Amino acid sequence: MNRMLRRLLNQLGRAILRPAFNRNSSPLFAALSILCLSLACALVPCAPACHAESAPRLERHARKVQKKLAKYAPGKYLHLSLIDDTESYGALGALSSSSFRFTNADTNTTTTYEYADVSRIKTDKEYIGEGTAPERHIRHLVPILIGAAAAGGAVAYLEMH
Repeated sequence: MNRMLRRLLNQLGRAILRPAFNRNSSPLFAALSILCLSLACALVPCAPACHAESAPRLERHARKVQKKLAKYAPGKYLHLSLIDDTESYGALGALSSSSFRFTNADTNTTTTYEYADVSRIKTDKEYIGEGTAPERHIRHLVPILIGAAAAGGAVAYLEMH
């Protein structure tokens, strides 16, 4: 690996410095070329590898979540959707500067979550345990009354004719 790197740098150096050492070039031009190349090689390790822009976005999201949770009183029943695609139902606990406590309704354990770990917050009705979510009830009185009125109308029609 070291030999291959040395060979590559030798070829690169010859390609850059060969025009500087022509018979027609001045010694000042050659010295400036070597100085610029050495300065560039010295400054390369100082340059950052990449520019990270995701940190401010996460901080902004965390601040939004913190402001939203600050509106709710401790003990408020919430439905949290987390970034790792899990959900948690329970009661809000104490808030701090970077995290908050949350009591899970299923296991009755208190967990500390970071604000950045929460993707969505919803307020829900109380949820006692697995399979006890409120169901939609069909009101049976309206169809029964409509059926009785239709049957009565049919009987009255048959009696008249």
